[in-house]
Amino acid sequence: MANQRDIKRRIKSVGNTKKITSTMEMVATSKMKKVQERLNQSKPYEVKVNEIIKNLMAAGFSTIHHPLFREVAQPSRCLILQITGNRGLCGSFNTRVIDKTLDFKEQLESEGKEALLYVIGKKATSFYNFIKIPMYKMGLNSEDKFNFDDAAKLGEELTKLFISGEVHEVYISYTKVFSSASQKPEIVKLLPIAPDMEIDHDVLPAANMDYIFEPNPADIFSYILPLYLKVKLFTCFLESSYSEQFARRVAMKNATDAAKEMIKELTVSYNRARQDKITTEISEIVGGAAALE
Repeated sequence: MANQRDIKRRIKSVGNTKKITSTMEMVATSKMKKVQERLNQSKPYEVKVNEIIKNLMAAGFSTIHHPLFREVAQPSRCLILQITGNRGLCGSFNTRVIDKTLDFKEQLESEGKEALLYVIGKKATSFYNFIKIPMYKMGLNSEDKFNFDDAAKLGEELTKLFISGEVHEVYISYTKVFSSASQKPEIVKLLPIAPDMEIDHDVLPAANMDYIFEPNPADIFSYILPLYLKVKLFTCFLESSYSEQFARRVAMKNATDAAKEMIKELTVSYNRARQDKITTEISEIVGGAAALE
């Protein structure tokens, strides 16, 4: 059994760790609420963009040939944009996205396609470097500081790669928010845009009215489709950031609870060691007194 000094030192060490994890839990909670507010504010904008596209398609303009609609007969080169975090201490958040991405990459390669990885996040970049998987491009995740200008730049970059024919399909791998307490890794096709698949028809009202479009539908598509892509990217990054902070909050709470339980157990051990020492000293005193008689 460890002596009192060792146990006391251990209790102090665990107590210091508990202070750190408790602070990190509060910070993660604060960031999570801020991202959740931004996500809630962006949702109506995303729904409205989807509604406009749906109305155009329902009005009979689905035959318009736009570069972002173009599908290659036999796509052979795909790009996977993967979003993870820059830091750990968030449970299995990063691991789940990486596993989902690697499984999808293997699926594409089994179909005879070349799968390129566009990696956002330091944790995934370090992992792929460690297992020696080549990456097309990599970058840091700006997390809760990600804004619409960043989404616009990334959307323009992906659009150029797609329109130039350098890649035939673009997917995004991220953690989707299904509810405030439920998030799961998800892979969605970004390009070519397939409105029938991407738009949530249950959320939007039926487009059963006649519309007069000004300017013509082709010009509207030329503006709205790149905007749709940017809004989609912006939402995906916000959902990923929210999921990361939620996972970190849960992980830090579990660590804090475990530290509290450990302190309780160590305190019991400390009291037992102290009592054993007192009992031993009393026995020695009694034994010494009996020897003198």
